[in-house]
Amino acid sequence: MCCSKWGFCGNTPLHCEGGGQTCQPPCGPGFCCSKWGFCGDTPLHCEGVSQKCEPPCAPGQCCSKWGYCGSTPEDCDTQPGGGNNSASITREQFDCIFDNLDPATRDKRWKGFQEALTMIPFKSQSQNEVMMFFAHVSHETDGLQTYEEYCGQSGQCANNYQDSWCPPVEAEPGKTYYGRGWFQLSWPCNYKGAGDELGVDLLKNPEKVAESDTLAAATALWFWNANNMGQPAREGNFGGTTQIINPIECGATPQQENRIRHYQKVRKCFGLPPETDKLKC
Repeated sequence: MCCSKWGFCGNTPLHCEGGGQTCQPPCGPGFCCSKWGFCGDTPLHCEGVSQKCEPPCAPGQCCSKWGYCGSTPEDCDTQPGGGNNSASITREQFDCIFDNLDPATRDKRWKGFQEALTMIPFKSQSQNEVMMFFAHVSHETDGLQTYEEYCGQSGQCANNYQDSWCPPVEAEPGKTYYGRGWFQLSWPCNYKGAGDELGVDLLKNPEKVAESDTLAAATALWFWNANNMGQPAREGNFGGTTQIINPIECGATPQQENRIRHYQKVRKCFGLPPETDKLKC
């Protein structure tokens, strides 16, 4: 006897084909949980779906809009409602990306990111967005080794970012707005915008971005959301995201090549092959 997908027992094809038991507890070996919530081994059960997305899907898989793990385009649909949730990076993936750090520093960075997510959402809808976000983080911070632009620390470019395009906001006397944080937040207007969103006066206290693991990560999340970087990311357009974060790198520049190397490493940490399309701006 089989339990049909409508919840009734019988031995007819309607009961046994495409039906089975509900997927609680999890299906046995060789069986898949269909998007309707029933166990079986037919193509309807096993094509494009597997277990519920608890715990998080394995590297290289997405959580579909029906709540199942898989790696098909249907699972990784980037339209609203599909794809991974906003915090879809595991600690293992994070450690892989930032394997240049010592364990204690890496732990601090991870905790800062988790705390940042309580301050501001990561408005991601697909795995591409998560991977591209962390590729830019890795490039901008030299693998999370620094929260300050090197030329700013040395004083060479500390005063290069004082102009404002959002009056009446102006640089505060004695303060500098060179790159800080996970995305190297720069310029008074960006410090003001991020600070307003996060509830911290970063225009008057720009140095706080480099002093706090949480603010370093949160300002990057703000920049990603505020500049709609998710749109090109959802389209698989890494070059389009580079165009937003630092357009002067576009073209045949070593900086863009380095950024792409970081992206390919992130993809590897997610269990995916190297990307070959839409890498440059």
